[in-house]
Amino acid sequence: MKLPKLKNIEIPKSRWTILICLAVVLMGIILVFRHAWSSVKQPLAFNHKIHADNDLNCLDCHQHYKDRASSGKPSLEICAGCHEEPIGKNKEEKKVVEHIKSGQEIEWQRLYRVPEDVYFSHRRHVVLADIKCANCHGAMEEKTKPPSRPLKKITMKRCLSCHEDKGANNDCISCHR
Repeated sequence: MKLPKLKNIEIPKSRWTILICLAVVLMGIILVFRHAWSSVKQPLAFNHKIHADNDLNCLDCHQHYKDRASSGKPSLEICAGCHEEPIGKNKEEKKVVEHIKSGQEIEWQRLYRVPEDVYFSHRRHVVLADIKCANCHGAMEEKTKPPSRPLKKITMKRCLSCHEDKGANNDCISCHR
């Protein structure tokens, strides 16, 4: 059986319009789902601003910056230092107090990630190079709700630029395993 040649088949313009519209709708659906899948949702609406306004800084809660590559997620023990009893009437703070009373850690979700082949040490950057958290993470201290995406994207271009500005080593092996 011989198949007809496709180049001789003409599709009426109305069909092309339908096909283009379907393709646009499909792309829109893909983008919406991609956005939803890649966003991070925290277990409670943590208010960084109110903590910063009360003279707490990043390193008060993310305490592993001195001894680990990762600065760490705040532990329940850190929260309990101020919140064993509610300070205000905020429903999110009540959730923190409930976690403290039950002893159940808050399951904070990681927001910032570097590729698997990259070694990044907070200790090297924060302690040794005295780089402020906002340089890489953005103005987190102004956020009244946790962002669902990083405020600043961690890219190789940004890292290389910062290394160049600071006169730090830019050899590949310094950061890549």
